Amino acid sequence: MELTEFFNENPKAAIAFSGGVDSSYLLYAAVSAGAEVIAYYVKSAFQPQFELEDAKRLADCLHAKLRILGIDILKYSDIVKNPMPAWPQG
Repeated sequence: MELTEFFNENPKAAIAFSGGVDSSYLLYAAVSAGAEVIAYYVKSAFQPQFELEDAKRLADCLHAKLRILGIDILKYSDIVKNPMPAWPQG
């Protein structure tokens, strides 16, 4: 199935949007297909400000709706501890 066909069959979409190549192309394809799409960018301590600015610029150029979701990822103790996974033996 081509992306255009997908968005014709699913004219409303939400896209997890990082501003990287993959999500940028997906947003472009959705907008080009005429889908009613909202791009969601998750802003945390792990994303540098320039990535958010790039995402805003691209969404603006595509005339796409962009919602920015903030999360305080460092409030989660497991994230702060950054435990190493147990690797399988063998």
